[in-house]
Amino acid sequence: MAILDLFSSVVSRPAGRILESSVRTLVNDLIRDHDLASAAEVDSLRRSLRDLEGRADQLQAKLGAAEGEVAELRQALTKADQQLAEAREALGSASAKLATHSHDEPAAPAAEQPLPEARPEAPATPEGCQVPGCTAKHRSKGFCSSHYQRWRRGTLAGYVLTDGSVTVGEKTRKVGKKLAGRPYQVVDGKPVVAE
Repeated sequence: MAILDLFSSVVSRPAGRILESSVRTLVNDLIRDHDLASAAEVDSLRRSLRDLEGRADQLQAKLGAAEGEVAELRQALTKADQQLAEAREALGSASAKLATHSHDEPAAPAAEQPLPEARPEAPATPEGCQVPGCTAKHRSKGFCSSHYQRWRRGTLAGYVLTDGSVTVGEKTRKVGKKLAGRPYQVVDGKPVVAE
């Protein structure tokens, strides 16, 4: 209430105290009649404005951080796009080379290409089972009765299945029916069948 303060300073202290309540009433009536904000309302609005400014500063800081992250993501996306373009270009040139070689000599499908063979682990004896550690008598295909049944069902790991396929990870790959029952190992992600 700057008006009251001004009035109180002009009028002497005792007279100011006598007139203060009348002047305060008069000022409050004027504020109400002209729809002006009271001092308490102005203070409340100032506090609200300061709070809003603080929140706006916080949001501005968060926005700046988000813009930085977006810029980083854009750079990563650009780099990934470049790598994808390079990979497509390499694939195109590899396809072109393959096309030129395929005119010379037809290539066998990847699933039917013979795999490199590894050195034999241990030769199977006609008297005993070929599974290491098994001393049971040989029945068929170098297996004892128990291992032969597991091999026929496809549950004996490490041996080429009856249909000539092997399992590498979760994928099944054909190596040839002639290799059925032979042990194999996975070397560098490729199955290698023992002779």
